[in-house]
Amino acid sequence: MIAIVGAGLAGLSTAFHLKRVPYRLFEKEKEAGGLCRSYQLDGFTFDVTGHLLHFRQAEIKALVEGLLAGRLEKHARRSFIYSHRTYTEYPFQVNTYGLPPEVVRECLLGFIATLAKPATASTAAPEDRSFKAWILENLGEGIAKHFMVPFNEKLWQVSLDELTSDWVSWLVPKPDLKDVINGALGIKDKAFGYNPSFLYPAQGGIAVLPQAFLPGVREIVCGSELVEVETGRRRATFQDGQVVEYETLVSTIPVPELVRRCTDLPEAIREAAAGLRCVSVYNVNLGVARERVSDKHWIYFPEPEYPFYRAGFPMNFSPTLGPPGCSSLYVEISHQPTEHIPPAVLLQRIREGMERAGIFRPEDEIVVADVRDIRYAYVLFDKHRARVLPAILAELERRGIHSIGRYGRWEHTSMEDAIGQGKKLAERLMGRT
Repeated sequence: MIAIVGAGLAGLSTAFHLKRVPYRLFEKEKEAGGLCRSYQLDGFTFDVTGHLLHFRQAEIKALVEGLLAGRLEKHARRSFIYSHRTYTEYPFQVNTYGLPPEVVRECLLGFIATLAKPATASTAAPEDRSFKAWILENLGEGIAKHFMVPFNEKLWQVSLDELTSDWVSWLVPKPDLKDVINGALGIKDKAFGYNPSFLYPAQGGIAVLPQAFLPGVREIVCGSELVEVETGRRRATFQDGQVVEYETLVSTIPVPELVRRCTDLPEAIREAAAGLRCVSVYNVNLGVARERVSDKHWIYFPEPEYPFYRAGFPMNFSPTLGPPGCSSLYVEISHQPTEHIPPAVLLQRIREGMERAGIFRPEDEIVVADVRDIRYAYVLFDKHRARVLPAILAELERRGIHSIGRYGRWEHTSMEDAIGQGKKLAERLMGRT
């Protein structure tokens, strides 16, 4: 039997694509979805922070559009950066028009300087070159100073010298000189980034996506958390008392959590997994008794006077997500996993920051406020990860354990990637049987 741990998108996709093979899917929560979930509160529907669908793989796009036929709407991205008391479009590096002239000049001259450097400046492997070095080498000192460094240090909560650059290729595009110049002059002739448009459900929030997999999933057990794995005996024990003998274990839970539960792994593997780092995020969902507090989809905030790094406006994705005459927001604040900020303090800081940005008015009434602490939000790509992760995953697989998904592979990937990984693994396991 195949035991699948975690009914997020990767686990659901694995189960969905396992045809004629016995399996059982275990989920510690009372419902499937993982972080791809929605919930209702006082007339509002909130996602567990922002979840938008962007596709690069035709096969996965066709699968999702088939599962959600007629239920998705396409949106042209309206994402902005708020800095220097003004809005500029995302991505920053090709949209500096409107910033103070001296800032535009710094960004433009800094980028031009990167083109004059000899090619030998970038010969280091991505896992050996720091993220900060990548920014300076590819985007220049001005763009680094005015957006890339302050924003990313706010997000990652560490110096960018500590992070490697082996994850940036699809997320941070390097533009051509023409594009940077056009962006400085306010000339727009093409879209940039991996997500110039996105799909989002017309109703129900992002939870309709995992729910669409469920009719094709045969055996799912909710409220059943993995507590121990004996990898030698291939036996898994769950908190509700179930003991499962498996041939193959598919895990989608965070790598450190999985390794901690495996009682007979080598000590070197356990120590390596314990050293993997992540950043946590407070996902603060708000309902405001005023419609259209912003016309944007989401906004990035690089400057330190704003405690949040991003805010999104779900009712601009779908007006069905809240009552008429209201607005909804998700606000994201990064923090170290060991740090705790009381909800009342968070809400006060957010309120003050939103008023400084001109999004809230002093008289605005917040009618709903809900704080959720996402323990594993973003994994840190550091040299320790690059050094130990391949060995950890290889040792697990040698013992019949396949660790997949965003936290199972300990990587920075999308919903599409999680679905694709589950599909590929299911096909591989079926071929083996």
